[in-house]
Amino acid sequence: MKHFLLYIIGVGLLFTSCDIETSDNGTLDGYWHLVRVDTLATGGYSDLSDTRVFWGVQMNLIQAVDHDNDTGHYGYLFNFDYTDKTVRLYNAHKHDRATGDPQVDDAEELSPLGINKLDNLFTIEKLGGDRMVLRDDVLRLWFEKM
Repeated sequence: MKHFLLYIIGVGLLFTSCDIETSDNGTLDGYWHLVRVDTLATGGYSDLSDTRVFWGVQMNLIQAVDHDNDTGHYGYLFNFDYTDKTVRLYNAHKHDRATGDPQVDDAEELSPLGINKLDNLFTIEKLGGDRMVLRDDVLRLWFEKM
């Protein structure tokens, strides 16, 4: 009986000592390679399939990194809101722990990542399988899941 009581107490402590976090992001979660950027106003596009620009999506953060552009830090971190129709990126910070992850105050430095505003709302045109297409009022971004 004593062992059974210790077992019950141990199981109780196990369930109270940690929180299980889950993500409601569905197929948005993952590691995405930015392969093409269309400029909506001109119809022009940039083929980025040979570049190393990636967005990593997990829980409530997106980390966007341009591995071909040595910025001296590990890309950018964004908070985001996600619905089945939109993704909103906001609250951008440089991912640089040594300098305290400073907040980004100029959207121009985010442009190599396909982001042109500090608070950027994208419409989801496609999200499924290994493809994602996002569009804002200026650009259309094409991604492949890694």
